[in-house]
Order: sequence, then structure tokens, then C-alpha cells
Amino acid sequence: MKQLNDFMWSSLGRKGLKKEAEGAYLCFLATEWGQGRFKAVSFSQGILKLSVCSSPAAQEVQMETEKLSDYLNSKIGRKAVRGVRIVNYK
Repeated sequence: MKQLNDFMWSSLGRKGLKKEAEGAYLCFLATEWGQGRFKAVSFSQGILKLSVCSSPAAQEVQMETEKLSDYLNSKIGRKAVRGVRIVNYK
């Protein structure tokens, strides 16, 4: 029997919404992984954009971007995240 996850991704692919759904899913996973230290704002063309509240927080997150990328790529099953961009919000 086909799993719901497989059905969902193939259905979204037929509707042309797979990239948008995958980006939203990656943002959700990244925000959860950050445990409140940052919020994932967007994902486009392999670049994940993270929003942090201060420069020290940005430096801390910058040191962990490789771990985050590896985690997200393992969840998706391919190398979707090529880079991480960090922005400060006020």
C-alpha cells in the first residue's frame, strides 16, 4: 500500500505545487530545529533565509548552519538546501 507521504508529494507535483510545499516544510523543520533562536522566513532556489533578533544570535546561528543544512537535507532525502542566509529583524 502507498504511504500518505508518497501520495501527498506526487499529488502536489501533479498540481505544480511541490516546490512551494517543500519550501514551507523546510521552513517549518528549520524553525523547529532552532528552538526559538531564529525563525525560518523563506526558502527559494536552495537558499534558506533565517531571521534572528540580534547580531550575537546571528553569529551563533552562523556557526551551526552546516548542521542545520545536513539535518534538513536528510529529512528531505536530497541536497535541497545549498546555503543559509541570516538576516536581523527589529
